[in-house]
Amino acid sequence: MKHYISCIFLFLLFPFVLSAQDDNPYLSSIPSIPAKDVGIYIEDLRTGDVVLDVNGEKTFTPASVTKLVTTSTCLNMAKPTSNFTTEVIAQGKIKDGKLDGNIIIKVCGDPTIESRHFPANKGFAMRIANEIQRMGITEITGTAVAKYIKEYEQPTPAGWMDEDLIYPYGTEFHAANYADNVFSVSMPSGRTVPETPGVSIKKGASRRSRGSKTLQLSGGGSFANPDPESTMCRAVVNAIKDAGIKIGTVEVKAGTDTSSIYSHKSPSLNEIITSLMYRSDNLMAEGILRAIAPGKTRDEAIKKELKFWNDKGIDTHGIVIEDGSGLSRNNRITPYFLAEVLDWMRINKNNNNQYVNIFPVAGKSGTMRNFLKGTKLEGKLAAKTGSMRNVQCYAGFKLDDKGNPTHLVVIMLNNFSDRTKLKKALERLLLEKLS
Repeated sequence: MKHYISCIFLFLLFPFVLSAQDDNPYLSSIPSIPAKDVGIYIEDLRTGDVVLDVNGEKTFTPASVTKLVTTSTCLNMAKPTSNFTTEVIAQGKIKDGKLDGNIIIKVCGDPTIESRHFPANKGFAMRIANEIQRMGITEITGTAVAKYIKEYEQPTPAGWMDEDLIYPYGTEFHAANYADNVFSVSMPSGRTVPETPGVSIKKGASRRSRGSKTLQLSGGGSFANPDPESTMCRAVVNAIKDAGIKIGTVEVKAGTDTSSIYSHKSPSLNEIITSLMYRSDNLMAEGILRAIAPGKTRDEAIKKELKFWNDKGIDTHGIVIEDGSGLSRNNRITPYFLAEVLDWMRINKNNNNQYVNIFPVAGKSGTMRNFLKGTKLEGKLAAKTGSMRNVQCYAGFKLDDKGNPTHLVVIMLNNFSDRTKLKKALERLLLEKLS
């Protein structure tokens, strides 16, 4: 039956697969797209009927719909109310108000420290300085140093494009993340805000080589920060100085004595997940991936992720996941896989629609706020979007008037030439099939 529906659909509804000039009530005036690059799966959850199935078994570049896999896995494998915890300690002896040692920041990959998206949780450096002051410390012979396990500092995923790495959306995940790993740069001075001593700025065509801490810029603006560790440490040192405490500029050898200073907790994983799903935040998604396997490598987290779904009876054969955000062009996911993950979560993890509520809603919120706006489906389609060059994807649920899921909806399109016309055509298709 699925094969029959697919053939009928391709014949009747996809002139943009064959010829954009054919007259069609849904997808007319669409630039050509190869039939093999169209993947759609829509199922009526009330009846179990498959409404549309086009290449549901084929793999596609998913872009940011990868985030729904990352977040769904995390909601199962980590406690949603748990946090990233960053411990700050005084290393060395404290005598007569003098710390003969360093301030150690035991970073753990928390992607939210000093993030503009969690304003209530800001003030990391100031809190450290206040606690040091409360302990009666007036002088520190060493400086602020970030410490972490090596597994957090990995090379950029191979599928990330070099051209993306300079821009805020392409910022990399680190053991020490600070202020969304983004800074503003003034040219020609090369001054950065926040202050980031570990980065070098040069004049030239805007670019940054993979793994480099040197940015070549043609002008000022906001850019991805390749060394947020130095940003964090400088912010802490400055806050300590502002509190009237003397502190050095280099790490010193210290004894084995340690004293707890401050324990910084991130917002809950559930709060981070909801925020990143609405905004499609790449850095936060990479952090959530690591929460699946704390202290392990990215590859180990992905291995656990795929094993989890395979153990639930969902076929992972042919699925390729290289990151948590979907920025990798090496990722390959099928519409069937996404639909099965969504359906499993709906059945097992959707108490009071809690799972559905992490998705942006058509015409209302997040990355869906302009899609289907002013139509009968406004407020009725909750979906994660995914877009990059020649990629447009949606995966989520059609909702009834009470916000309950009635349909699974997965759309994966690769290698098209006109995104605006494509999205308009998809709106017509969804209105026809879901209204």
